[in-house]
Amino acid sequence: MQLNPFKLYWAQKIPEIWSIFGKGIIRDLAYFGIRILNTMVPKKDDQILFVSYPDYSDNSKALFEYITKNPVYKRYDVVWLVRDPDILKLLTEREVKVYLKYSLHGIYTLFRSKCIVETHNNYSRIKAKNQYLINLWHGVPLKALGYAGHFKTEDASESIKGIETNDILITTSSIVRNAMVTSFLIDPRKTVITGQPRNDYLFMVSSKQKIAQLLNRDISRYNKLLIFMPTYRVARGRVEGTKEDLDFLRSEYFNKYLSENNILFVLKLHPHEEKYWLSQNDFKQCSENVAILESESLTTHLVTIYEVLNSFDILITDYSSIFFDYLLLNRPIIFMPFDLEEYAQSRGFLLEPYDFWAPGPKVTKVEVLIDEIQKCISDPTYYEKERIIVNNLINKFQDGGSCGRVWNEIICMMKGLRKN
Repeated sequence: MQLNPFKLYWAQKIPEIWSIFGKGIIRDLAYFGIRILNTMVPKKDDQILFVSYPDYSDNSKALFEYITKNPVYKRYDVVWLVRDPDILKLLTEREVKVYLKYSLHGIYTLFRSKCIVETHNNYSRIKAKNQYLINLWHGVPLKALGYAGHFKTEDASESIKGIETNDILITTSSIVRNAMVTSFLIDPRKTVITGQPRNDYLFMVSSKQKIAQLLNRDISRYNKLLIFMPTYRVARGRVEGTKEDLDFLRSEYFNKYLSENNILFVLKLHPHEEKYWLSQNDFKQCSENVAILESESLTTHLVTIYEVLNSFDILITDYSSIFFDYLLLNRPIIFMPFDLEEYAQSRGFLLEPYDFWAPGPKVTKVEVLIDEIQKCISDPTYYEKERIIVNNLINKFQDGGSCGRVWNEIICMMKGLRKN
């Protein structure tokens, strides 16, 4: 697919121009003008617009694939908007109807769509009264966010401004609904307990072949696959991780243990931190038992982490809310809260105490980590009681039917059968 250089230039230039507006009254007026224009454009009753961040990912991707694979729903015109021209090309090759977000086609598609499905709060301030906005969000909040976060009120307000215009905000349980309402000050009647579409992937047959493809290595000789997914530390004023967070990967003692037990330890970093670590000359020189699952590899194959998460025997994390999703598999989880006190003060937690909501052993030293990994391998029921308690509180639905429930809510909304 060849992209028109002129159109591509302006599609990439618009975000730069938009950033000039900054915050405050000038941007508010710009949003107001776009919203008025949006309202004036007639909508296609059967057109549904999908967007996500990153492009083609998370809950939006899972719901989109559910719809497009079901012949019953072929009558709906589903369209994607993306920022990355490379992803535009990949999706076009798969015959997905897609446009660049800031292209004329993209903007026109936005104005013509009757329903918008998103994962962040990007369209709430330009949503027209004759449009429906479905916010699938992107996870269960363990960390404080929005008005409940440890940030200045004006910053919190800017990041979630207009979220009250959402017609549906999905959640996973009554407790999570209350947490979302507290964070966003949204009308509780607009929140719907459905489960997250992306978690339907967890109930599909695992594909270790896909893992091998993503890592570009033969994984057949490994007895166990472990994945380490630390959270993004932006609240601590840095984007590059801390030395103590990842130093254990270079430990001769740790790598010897992995080798002797045929364990593959996979590291999946947040994209912003990943850029830093991969730029370090010695970082990728780990043992053959440590692999890095890079965001670029996932993007190139149009795969999300949720499509391969059920291939891993143990999840290791610190504060990333992905463990709430992994609970649906009832497999061991190990927590590495190197900086718990500092993190609690700087970012804060929406669900406390941390020790209760993180149902697994807590470790800060490599020797203890090895000990706990061995316990989890020897006894998969280790900490099972605690996992089941938290899972029941977080995930009302523990099946592969979240896409169906969300889609049913959208259809009812579009047919005027659902009233807030």
